[in-house]
Amino acid sequence: MPPRTSPLTAIVSLAAGLTLTLTLTACGGNGGGSDSPSGTTGAPDSSGTGTATATVTGSPGADGGRSMAPSGGSTGGSTNAGPGTGTGADGTRCRTAQLAFAVAPGSGAQSKGSQGAVTVTLTNKGAKSCVMKGYPGVDLVGGPTRWSLTRQTSESPSTVTVRPGATTTFVIFYLPFDKGDGQEFRPKSIVITPPDETHSHSLPWTYSSVLLQDGATRPGTYVGPVGSK
Repeated sequence: MPPRTSPLTAIVSLAAGLTLTLTLTACGGNGGGSDSPSGTTGAPDSSGTGTATATVTGSPGADGGRSMAPSGGSTGGSTNAGPGTGTGADGTRCRTAQLAFAVAPGSGAQSKGSQGAVTVTLTNKGAKSCVMKGYPGVDLVGGPTRWSLTRQTSESPSTVTVRPGATTTFVIFYLPFDKGDGQEFRPKSIVITPPDETHSHSLPWTYSSVLLQDGATRPGTYVGPVGSK
């Protein structure tokens, strides 16, 4: 016959069993997984007696991780339109020194008594794009006479972007001299100052004499804006 167990002994045994069960549960956990909520990482706190929780913010990355945005703002790229968008590489105006000047083939009056047209080409020989807008200063020079030409107002100037190696043009319209018309002017050179510039470049005048109208309000000799053909 087995020995009788007192009620006090049974209570002590039951308490010991419960203590052993709780200890095993705390040590085993859930099979080694983290108990931290999703989106947090656990690290020992400074006392070494507990766990300090740090929250990780950010949006999921392409590899399933989280992409971290710098504090204080959002990330973003910048666009660079590059040369030839209308403002040039750095918005710089075309300088006289970076331009090559020439007269286009076919310039001059095509028939006796008709108005002539001299097309001047401006080629960007620099390494960057540049911009021009407006009228060049054009003087016809011959002997003691220097005639500063008026502007053609029927054509509005526009902004012209000249890329490296590219060319733009403007036109000088002139009225040839015909005996009996008035005063003859024999130019020897064309002095050209690009828009917004102070330095000039000279080209030879190889065409007929011009009717001098330097005092007229509507002369038949004038200059068009850059970009005209």
